[in-house]
Amino acid sequence: MIDKVKNFKQFVNESYTQGYTMYTGISLKQWNNVWKDKNLTDRETNVTDDKSFAFDYSYDFETGKYDDVIVEISNIPLDAFVAYRVGNTGDDYYDDESDEETYADDDDFHSMNDMNDIEKKNIIDDYSLFLVSLYTYKDVTSTKLLKR
Repeated sequence: MIDKVKNFKQFVNESYTQGYTMYTGISLKQWNNVWKDKNLTDRETNVTDDKSFAFDYSYDFETGKYDDVIVEISNIPLDAFVAYRVGNTGDDYYDDESDEETYADDDDFHSMNDMNDIEKKNIIDDYSLFLVSLYTYKDVTSTKLLKR
């Protein structure tokens, strides 16, 4: 039994140190000004494990067009995850109260700050949309521009 616990702890620790890969919708201007060189501020960023959902948010408000690009953020440490979106099931994003498919405000996010590593891992496995705080980890994360 002790060997199983040790093996599980080793597996969990290895999984967390590898980091996660997530996506966020951006404009080409945001890529050039922020993401390309990781000129991040201490703001939280919406990320998802669903590429098609991220592409839906690649809108450039200045041009009024979709740029059809997203940023892939790799090696996101577990500690960077600060909240998860409540109300998403599978690939659907909906408001629990109205049962309509929508993208709601940040009020629908629940904090992950008081969770232990296993609880955070379970949430990341079960949900699709998160807030991450990447500023502290910008030297360990990798970014790559993806086009549709």
